Amino acid sequence: MNHHPKIAPPADELDLSGALVRTDYTDDERFAQVLAEARQQVGPDPTYAARLLVIDDPRLAGVQPDRLTGLVEVDSFAFVADSQSMADGTLLVVDLWDDSETYLDTFRVAPQGVFEVEADLVLANADLSDFATLVDEDGVYRGAVDWAAG
Repeated sequence: MNHHPKIAPPADELDLSGALVRTDYTDDERFAQVLAEARQQVGPDPTYAARLLVIDDPRLAGVQPDRLTGLVEVDSFAFVADSQSMADGTLLVVDLWDDSETYLDTFRVAPQGVFEVEADLVLANADLSDFATLVDEDGVYRGAVDWAAG
């Protein structure tokens, strides 16, 4: 039986950032575009942009969300850049906190909603279920704050 150590991002950086786990390796240029869109500034201040600590390891290719807890050392939540992300730019958000009632629950988030989700989940202002109830008819959270309105 092969036992690989968990992939561990720097813990001090996870205090301020959400982890983005790349699981699709079909197109590096498209991944770079998806990442740039997710990190876009959404408000008047440059700090209104997702930080996203990227976990980019080809051993995670094709990994399903329910296997992430055994492979990646992230205890609360993660964004996942999967094959659907490469197609439509949305990211999968998965609850990885095993004491949570929503453990392994997921929803998708559009690029303009990533900062809001990351900030609120990192600061524990909301939990995954709060966002999951606000998805649109396509199952995607597109953000509740109109940053352009000021």
